[in-house]
Amino acid sequence: MSKLSYLSNPREKPYRYCTITELIQKNAESFPDHEILIHRGADGSREAMTYRELLKEATKLAKFLIYKGIQKGDKIALFGPNTLEWVVGELAIVLAGAVAVHVTISVTDARDLWDIFRQADCKAFLIDPGKGEAFLDAIFQLLALFRRRRPSKDYKDLGSSDSTVLFLREVDGIQGYRNLPEIIKMEDSAVELPVLYPEEEILIFTTSGSTGKPKMVSHSHFDVTNIDLFEKEPTLESLQEKTYNDRPFGWVGGSPVIQISNGLTRVFSDSSLAIKGNNVMSVWDMIKAEKCSKALLMPYCLGDLISMKDSYKDDFMLDVILCGGQIIDNFYTQVVGVYTKNLVVVYGSTEAGFVTMRQPLKVGDTLEIGDIGAPCGGVELKVVDDNGNVIPRENPGELCIRSRMVFKGYFQNEEANKTAFIGNRWFRSGDTAIVTNDGSVVIKGRIKDIISRGTRKIMPDAVEDVVIQMSGLLRVAVVSVPDRRLYEEVCLCFVPDQKSDVTVDDVKAFCEEHFEVRQSADGLGERPTYYLQFDSFPMLATGKPNKRMIKLEAESRIGSLTQ
Repeated sequence: MSKLSYLSNPREKPYRYCTITELIQKNAESFPDHEILIHRGADGSREAMTYRELLKEATKLAKFLIYKGIQKGDKIALFGPNTLEWVVGELAIVLAGAVAVHVTISVTDARDLWDIFRQADCKAFLIDPGKGEAFLDAIFQLLALFRRRRPSKDYKDLGSSDSTVLFLREVDGIQGYRNLPEIIKMEDSAVELPVLYPEEEILIFTTSGSTGKPKMVSHSHFDVTNIDLFEKEPTLESLQEKTYNDRPFGWVGGSPVIQISNGLTRVFSDSSLAIKGNNVMSVWDMIKAEKCSKALLMPYCLGDLISMKDSYKDDFMLDVILCGGQIIDNFYTQVVGVYTKNLVVVYGSTEAGFVTMRQPLKVGDTLEIGDIGAPCGGVELKVVDDNGNVIPRENPGELCIRSRMVFKGYFQNEEANKTAFIGNRWFRSGDTAIVTNDGSVVIKGRIKDIISRGTRKIMPDAVEDVVIQMSGLLRVAVVSVPDRRLYEEVCLCFVPDQKSDVTVDDVKAFCEEHFEVRQSADGLGERPTYYLQFDSFPMLATGKPNKRMIKLEAESRIGSLTQ
């Protein structure tokens, strides 16, 4: 066996050379009345869509887009919460031969939506405001940007239409724009849908933005139809197995067309529901009501379930919970035997898709922190040093990925593309990892997160793994703060449990007890220098703590303390 940090897993079957529209059309012919999409609302409501209904509405909208001048290869921005209408919009864009650019909002004046629209040179904007008024202010801002090409709180002339904007539902107070319900009622158009080819790009996602401004990543039909986790011909029996997944539709892990084209019945709700800790049992009730067999749940959701496991008396249990998105440790295995028969850790990225999967964890199994298992079929992995050379196993370095599904490069971002790959098309993940002697990959952290204190490189997750063992803490995050003498210092940020009265002094005393300084090689070790208490951490849409925002807050607070 090679002693170098390289792993590969050959595919067991040939690549599928087809489009996602071919797969969906085939499934619609074979299972026309099967509910492939099920939307559960926070109010207990249930909406569903069959293959036949989805394809019919998406085809109608696709022909309308072509009639309005959309040409093959044009970019169309798509915005909104997780809804059935959103899926119709995405499939319509693909059927029309265009590329769906998924956009999400982070700032109140909608400037980020507008920036991506311009950067991608989009020809149209499909908007689903969802039910209620949660997104209306952002939509008003966006419409103002379209008319004035700048943010404005002046919402006058909202009735002035713009052919580049189309709504996926009727919106009270906004007139003059076409919407999906009225398009569906129109006479069938004589417009022909274009011929599509497997290697044409169809979806553009943005990166999570955990360490900076989001970048755009495109994927093709071929990428979607050859995801190794799926690739099974659907049957009446397999379609009855429902998977709960509330990840945002605009993220790779939540993309509905990826699942429905591969014959997976998707149950979903709005992503914001689960991120509120007091809603976890409402989410679980949805999963139970739909008799799901699998669920993709984020670590924060598992943590919420674990906090209630002693009072959970139901016999209902999933076959599998899939979890990922951040470093997973043994704490999360507590869901096994209570909420699920198996826990599977998955690892992937916007750029590379699904990369690894750990063997299912059953009752009694333990999980090494950061263990993400072995590569999926068709994936190669290696760990390299700063010069791009593969290193011996059990040594930390940067994880690099190569497969047919890895993206070709960031869209219109040559600067980022210069550093995204090393020789022979190996994608640099930005994650620090080791390949173990038994052939597993263990993630240690993000390269950009590594703290340089003096001459010592400190992995934030190594410090976090120790501190989180302290009772009374809900979350911890270790970030760097500038230091004139040592370049960077270690700052420990923490959120106490609501039932706890833990103080900064308590955490500091815990660290003094658990981190060696005097006997460390450099006389500093990994013990934090600064300690900051937070009421809550800013979070990303993925459910991860937003370390960039935590770091900015830490720098501001420590700066005021040291002045």
